[in-house]
Amino acid sequence: MKSFLLNRNNKPIVLWGLIPQGTFFEGKIPEDYRLAVAPSSNMIVIDVDVKDNKNGFNHIPEPLLIELNNTFNYQTKSGGRHYWLVYTGDKTLLNRATKYGIDLRIGHKGNNCGGYVKYYHDKDIRECIHLINDSSSQLNKWIETLFT
Repeated sequence: MKSFLLNRNNKPIVLWGLIPQGTFFEGKIPEDYRLAVAPSSNMIVIDVDVKDNKNGFNHIPEPLLIELNNTFNYQTKSGGRHYWLVYTGDKTLLNRATKYGIDLRIGHKGNNCGGYVKYYHDKDIRECIHLINDSSSQLNKWIETLFT
C-alpha cells in the first residue's frame, strides 16, 4: 500500500508506479491537492459511482451490499462509496471500470502496478487496515463476473 498526492486535475504529481510499497504521504495536504491511496497485494477497492446517469448501487445484490457495508468504506465526493476488501479468490482480477458505475482498483502484482483511489476518509489509511475484511465466496463470484 502507498499514498501520494494528486494535483487539481486529479493527476499524480509523481510517477506513482515507481513509489515503493509502504511509502505514505505525511503531513497536511496542500490546498487544491487530493490524497490518493493504492492498495497492495490482495487488497482491492470496489469503487461504486453515483454520477453521469449511473448508480452503481443498483447493480449490487442486497446480500452483497450488506457484506460491503461491513468492511472498511467511506463516501466519495460524488455520493458513491469506496469499499476496501482483501480478495480471497483465486482469479486474476482486472483493474478496470464497468458500464454499471462499479470500478475495481487492485493491488500491485508483478508487472501490474495496480490502481489507486482518491482517499476521502479522515483517518490515515494505516489506522484503518484492521477494518478491511476478507471477501466471502459469494462476493468473490460477483467480483469475478465483473472483473476477470
